[in-house]
Amino acid sequence: MKPALHPHEDDRLRELRRYGILDTDREREFDELVEIASEICEAPVSVINFIDQGRQWFKAEVGLGVRSTPLETSLCGHAILQGDYIEISDTLDDARMADNPLCTSDPGFRFYAGSVLKGANGLPLGTLCVLDHKPRALSEHQRKVLRVLSRHIMRQLDLRLALDQEQTLRREVDHRVKNSLASIGALLFMKARRETDAAVRHALEDAGSRVRSLSSLHAELHELGGQDLVSTKSLFMRVETDLRQLLPEGIELSIVVRDGGVGPELANSLVLIVNEFVSNSVKHAFGSGHGSIKVEIDAQPGRLALLCRDNGTAGAAEAERAAKGSGLGSRVIQSIASSMNIVPKWRASGDGMELSLDGPIPRPGR
Repeated sequence: MKPALHPHEDDRLRELRRYGILDTDREREFDELVEIASEICEAPVSVINFIDQGRQWFKAEVGLGVRSTPLETSLCGHAILQGDYIEISDTLDDARMADNPLCTSDPGFRFYAGSVLKGANGLPLGTLCVLDHKPRALSEHQRKVLRVLSRHIMRQLDLRLALDQEQTLRREVDHRVKNSLASIGALLFMKARRETDAAVRHALEDAGSRVRSLSSLHAELHELGGQDLVSTKSLFMRVETDLRQLLPEGIELSIVVRDGGVGPELANSLVLIVNEFVSNSVKHAFGSGHGSIKVEIDAQPGRLALLCRDNGTAGAAEAERAAKGSGLGSRVIQSIASSMNIVPKWRASGDGMELSLDGPIPRPGR
């Protein structure tokens, strides 16, 4: 069944276009959010989508591989007509989707959950949704995280719009972003502490750690003023402090940085890589619960040398799996390294995992 138009469709489309988000490039901060949603909800597909005239367009996606699809087959086109949140345990039992080729094909989308993205005027613009190929249901904490992430998406868009409209509000806008990231990180860690399922707890802790790392980078960028470069030493002092607060008892962390300045994009990449390595080490390296993680960073104009290692139990098989990008963390690292034209090297021989990135990088501003 083709989705019906919203009762205030013209106003809704005007509001969507006011945000200027349609047909923009992919951005890591949105890609990170769909990765978090997919991991926490244990769903193979997660999408940030906006319902445009005749199509649905994807700002970010995991597991889909396209940027837009026709409105005729849109599941989210139905979702924006029904409140703030919709969950369909089995799409083939829902009259609106039972004849949808996206659901009836093999493998089709048999499960759908979406939190509606609303503009400042309250009209629905799209959804943050997760999909699965089997009927199922989300837990209460998964639903809550999906709602929180969807609100964060709209806060990001609202803040961008405010920045475009009034540059004099930049500092206030930056504070709001920082507070939003801190709030999401705190919520994720609060849910993790209360979660009894170990796998879900680890997923929540990973998500919270990523948000905290992004918050550290944001705080550093906020203090740049009119400068173009981020101090790697100052940035990773924040990151190390944040990560140490999250490490289990018995795990030590040391980050040594050669002082230098890098562009914001490279700074973001370094933060994400270090965060993923530390998270993976905490989850997989230390069977006894005791160990150490060491990071060395030398990011100078035109060249990067990054070395991460732990003294855990990883061997050659684990290093080979990491090099193939078998886990989410190693896939994130591979993707970031690829964007810098550097091949990450993984080594392990039974006494710990080592990751190194070494090579030329574009100079800031080029």
